Amino acid sequence: MPGRGKLIAVIGDEDTCTGFLLGGVGELNKNRKPNFLVVEKDTSITEIEETFKSFLARSDIGIILINQFIAEMIRHAIDAHMESIPAVLEIPSKEHPYDASKDSILRRAKGMFSSKCCCCCYNSTPFPPFQKYLTALISFVSFIYSSSLCLGGQDIFATVRENSPTGEIIANLGINGDPGASSIRLCLTGENADWFYLEGRTIRLNSSFSRILDREVLGSVLIAALTCYEDNIIRVCRYRIMVEILNENDNMPYFLEDTIQPRYISELLTVNSMVFTVKARDGDGDTITYMTDKSTADASYFRIDLPNSGMVILDKPLDYETKTQLQVVIFAVETTTKEKYSATATVTVNVLDGDDQYPQFQPCAPVYVDGDHNICTNPVYSVNITETDEDAVLYFSPGPIHAEDGDKDILTPLVYSILSGDDNGRFTIDSKTGEISLKQRVENRLLMPSFSLRIMAAQVNDPKKYSVATALVHVLSKNRFPPFFNKTVYKGFLIESSSPATLVTTYGNQVLVVQAIDRDFRDGINPKIHYTMQPLTGSNKLYHITQDGIVIARTDRLRAFDRHILEVIATDEESGETAHASVDIEVLQRGQPGKCS
Repeated sequence: MPGRGKLIAVIGDEDTCTGFLLGGVGELNKNRKPNFLVVEKDTSITEIEETFKSFLARSDIGIILINQFIAEMIRHAIDAHMESIPAVLEIPSKEHPYDASKDSILRRAKGMFSSKCCCCCYNSTPFPPFQKYLTALISFVSFIYSSSLCLGGQDIFATVRENSPTGEIIANLGINGDPGASSIRLCLTGENADWFYLEGRTIRLNSSFSRILDREVLGSVLIAALTCYEDNIIRVCRYRIMVEILNENDNMPYFLEDTIQPRYISELLTVNSMVFTVKARDGDGDTITYMTDKSTADASYFRIDLPNSGMVILDKPLDYETKTQLQVVIFAVETTTKEKYSATATVTVNVLDGDDQYPQFQPCAPVYVDGDHNICTNPVYSVNITETDEDAVLYFSPGPIHAEDGDKDILTPLVYSILSGDDNGRFTIDSKTGEISLKQRVENRLLMPSFSLRIMAAQVNDPKKYSVATALVHVLSKNRFPPFFNKTVYKGFLIESSSPATLVTTYGNQVLVVQAIDRDFRDGINPKIHYTMQPLTGSNKLYHITQDGIVIARTDRLRAFDRHILEVIATDEESGETAHASVDIEVLQRGQPGKCS
């Protein structure tokens, strides 16, 4: 038979070549050239054609086996081959079945042995029984291909849900052999091979209670390989195993700690500005929406315009003088899941003092109070001097001239000046302390009885931020004698009556006059004396003293035989000096004779 002792050459895909090589087909000639070509995805048609032609030219090759789908790529070269040796046989592959209508060699062979040509001769010698040769060759190839127990399978692409229990079916194998037979052995290898185990023809998940299939830890794909051992010979072919882990919503959102730390924001930050941005993550990769808790006390200060951004916007002006710390509660909620898992964070916003307040003279005199807001007016400072005073520091009431920056946490230094009323340098002010001094004495208090000074306190770093107060200086005569009463106790009488008001009398039925004497005045009468009366016994609101020293009683509220002792205080409004005396008043019964002196 032609071709005896010659080799079989193979041009095929990886599985085809592997099967024939396991059957003992592979050889190297004396030039170390193999008798097979493994066609892969990146193998060019030119390389296939050149290999085919090299096999045709080799005298040691009698048969060329080629996958039919590869033969289609070089059909012109195969059709051009008219010799019987080497014979070209087109065979199927694992993924491409055999189509006899495409096999040009088989068509020629059938024509050769048709009824019209069965007696054809070549050089008067009958043509060899080539039809039997082809049939035997096809049977041999089928045997080689089918007898490989490791073939018949394919790469495995499967899915499994995370958290699936152990034993979950991943895929079923399609190899020819029975894994339970002693002639083949299957092994799982690769990076994630320990997540699978074999049970007959089935690949199952190898998880446990302590080792959960977690997509967020392992990633989205498990990769392994299935290697088949046949008669203890390792096959070249390996089946890839790629298993996608399907996500389960098994993680709660959580805020990144560095995005929810306390914030420090200036009160000068404008409304609609971004205050800060929070960021939350979800282990399952779910979309997160952010929102603020509108029920909290400070919720009105903040808003979130873009729910997916986590950007917190200032919605209301800040005021350090009103509120130095705010808290905003933020929710991070899953939006693409049915569970709608959420996380909550409370962010503390510390308000920093900004330079937005003007200086304020002290003490502050509140005229309006609204919660934490105090609206104050500057005090009117006053001091008394005499015609003899000169080169003296003035001590004002209700306190020293002093102003403070309205921004209590900044307290910018201030500078003081006299805007008007200094009378050509008669009065000077210390620009740092606000202390006012009298440099020249007043010659005539009748011509200049008082002075009105306008004092300004301005910020050193911003003179446009200032405040103005008034300081009054009263010029008094020299006070040498304090006021005094010529009696320590004055006696007074009343007769019970229904009259609402009655003058208190004294001995001889004279009107009682309680009047202090001031020897600084020629007539002893100081017009600046102010009288007040305080009860020493239970007589509150029953008596009143005029600025002339006359005592008036509410007789309709008094009863016969009542007795009240009152204290009269005479105050010199210029010098501040005082004098004290007592008034002892008796209520007489109607018809009772008055007391005699």
